[in-house]
Amino acid sequence: MWVCQQIGITPCVYLNKFNNLADFCVQVLIVPRVLYHQEEEMYHFLEETILLRKREVMTGITIAMLLGLGATGTATGVSALVTQHQRLSQLQMTIDEDLLRIEKSISSLERSISSLSEVVLQNRRGLDLLLMQQGGLCAALKEECCFYADHTGVVRDSMAELRGRLAQRKREREAQQGWFESWFNQSPWLATLVPTLIGPLTMILLTLIFGPCILNKLVSFVRRRLDKVDILFVERMQLS
Repeated sequence: MWVCQQIGITPCVYLNKFNNLADFCVQVLIVPRVLYHQEEEMYHFLEETILLRKREVMTGITIAMLLGLGATGTATGVSALVTQHQRLSQLQMTIDEDLLRIEKSISSLERSISSLSEVVLQNRRGLDLLLMQQGGLCAALKEECCFYADHTGVVRDSMAELRGRLAQRKREREAQQGWFESWFNQSPWLATLVPTLIGPLTMILLTLIFGPCILNKLVSFVRRRLDKVDILFVERMQLS
């Protein structure tokens, strides 16, 4: 074979029409590239290709499942945090209610003590008047006189301060409370129902989103596998 600058590849060169000034030719030997593989190597190569594609489909399904499990765990964790915050708020409300009851009881006891002290002092004045000729009640009893020290004002101020703090905490709790938390407080059974339903609903939603994609990949994988099986069958028939 000859390889020329202008003519190209040609099996022969006609010297009468060959232009030595404008063209240049070199004689070459052209050998076609032929790769020989045994039958077992070809089957092994095709099987490795099929396995790699199958692994790719399984990777997509695995990623989708991991995303579903991760979203479910996240939703469950968020619902648990909401439930925990709601329970802490209920505990704080219960403590405030108990403190309010205690404040009312102490205030009632303080009023009772004040009323009792007024009665005792009134009786003391009456006895002093009756025993005035003998020098008063203490002289008649021949004992030291006792004087009443009223400390109910301290109790009254402390209870007033406690009422103010409870009212302030209630206002702050109502101001920080959102519509979602108030919804839970108005319906306590939702605190148990919502965390129970979030997991299944998340799985159903992810199945509806990723299900068609996974199904299409699975169908295409099965179709490619069947096509490869058909090709292998045809090649074996041709070789046989």
